[in-house]
Amino acid sequence: MAGGIALVVALAWSAWLVTDVLRARAALEDLASTLPALQEQVRTGRDAGAAIDDVRRSARVAASVTHGPHWTVARALPFVGDDARALGAVTGAVDRVAQDALPRLADAVAVASPSALAPTAGAVDLGPLSAARDDVVAADRAVTASYETVAGIDTTTLVNPLAAAVDDLREQLGGVASQTATAARAVQLVPPMLGAEGARDYLVLVQNNAEPRATGGIAGSVLHLRADSGAVELVEVRPGSALGAFPESVVDLSGSEAALFGDDLGRYMVNVTSTPDFPRAARVAREAWLRQTGEEVDGVVAVDPVALAGVLGGVGPVEVGTPDGGTLRLTTEDAAAYLLNGVYVDYADPAEQDAVLALVARQVLGSLTAGAGDAGALVDALARSARDGRLLVWSTRAAEQDLLTGTVLSGELVGRRADPAGGPTSPVVGVYLNATTASKTGYYLDSTVAVGDVTCRPDGSQAFTLHVTLASTLTRAEAAGLPEYVLGAGGDGTIRTNLLVYAPQGGGIRGASTGEGEPGLFAQVHDGLVVGARSVALAPGESATYEYEVVSGRNQRGTVSVRKTPGARNETTAIPAVGCGTGVFS
Repeated sequence: MAGGIALVVALAWSAWLVTDVLRARAALEDLASTLPALQEQVRTGRDAGAAIDDVRRSARVAASVTHGPHWTVARALPFVGDDARALGAVTGAVDRVAQDALPRLADAVAVASPSALAPTAGAVDLGPLSAARDDVVAADRAVTASYETVAGIDTTTLVNPLAAAVDDLREQLGGVASQTATAARAVQLVPPMLGAEGARDYLVLVQNNAEPRATGGIAGSVLHLRADSGAVELVEVRPGSALGAFPESVVDLSGSEAALFGDDLGRYMVNVTSTPDFPRAARVAREAWLRQTGEEVDGVVAVDPVALAGVLGGVGPVEVGTPDGGTLRLTTEDAAAYLLNGVYVDYADPAEQDAVLALVARQVLGSLTAGAGDAGALVDALARSARDGRLLVWSTRAAEQDLLTGTVLSGELVGRRADPAGGPTSPVVGVYLNATTASKTGYYLDSTVAVGDVTCRPDGSQAFTLHVTLASTLTRAEAAGLPEYVLGAGGDGTIRTNLLVYAPQGGGIRGASTGEGEPGLFAQVHDGLVVGARSVALAPGESATYEYEVVSGRNQRGTVSVRKTPGARNETTAIPAVGCGTGVFS
């Protein structure tokens, strides 16, 4: 009799537990399915209240059904203990963030939305953004802690349905964590950098991808901006060529910098972007400006015409008067091509070219400060430019630079990238171009980078083949009709550039293909990274593919990623990698 009662109790307890597990799993699945909508609403600044209510409701159900005396017993039992403990950890973490952090985030979304950040009467109202700072930062910390808890659970030990629910939730929560991290940085950076605590002065380097440099192109135009209380003023525009030549480098150069870039890195403003390390380029630019003008600036920004074309997609077309008395109208579709190529065909005089570029810069900034166009489209365009390496930012304030470091805006030279969730470290390989002739033929240069033949090694490093293809889209017939300013003095359309490949941190280049008659690699170590440099010459219509056998440092098991010089067009070609993981291409 006693045994029968015990069996009934055990069966009832098991049924109770199973019912709760199913309810918890369903709640987690509902929660995971709701998070994408929440992400989109946070990203666009729309009212996220309904989505947050759904998340809170699902999280509370999941948490409530995974607590109680039967769960205390379950967590201590063999076989089911791992599942019970994991489920309790997940539901508890999610419930904490849902009940505390997300309501704060909902209140902050409205004041940090693209429309709220659009200038009014020439200025951004920084008050609401500053007021939201503490709530957004607190929400980010809570979301990050929740994500780390979920990401730290080994789902391989869980039963399949539960493991799938946790994996899905981890992926969706990771997306939310990424967004809250960006929002937390924004509320800490935007107000002070736009002059909430006093006026700030910035240089904007407009890189010309038609004459490639490692971070994009020569600093063809340099804008001096002043930000004060949310209002941005264009103080002046100078051609980059007017800033230098200095008799010697304005900064001390390392041996590897001198070997790879020459002292031109520090003698000419147009060449500060020869280094792929943007914080270094920014420091050199700041010092060059100080030497030339006696003015100190608080930060440096870099953009290129492709990024400016994206901005026009948000603010609308611009029209400017031209030196010959005409009118130039630029749209998001044609602005990059004109600024990188057309202006040099239309105007032979460099002074007239500079005048057109300065007028366009003033008009684009005027549209931005007037709050013209679609704020959401503008934010999307700027985000894409940042991801593509076409929008870079550096601050002289250490605290601000710490927040920028590691983001797509920073552009620092790195050879590996840690996973913030504690996953495997990823090797980063760099592919950069520095034109060796004073021409604008880089407009006709396309580059494709791919990773293949990936092999996992016992020490956690990876060996892989890097394929770099450079191609000239210029025909001989087109070259014959181009002005000397585009071709370069005595040029025939041949594109000449240095190709620099940076191995991952702690790794190296074990071998490289060399075409007939081509010199081998020039090897250096730049900021701790092995570099292989070579000179390339492409006649009109010619292409060449170079292969590098690369090995990463130890314990870099994550996906191989590539950072490369952004070119004159917004084109990306990806070739899937095999082996340890899937390559990331740009």
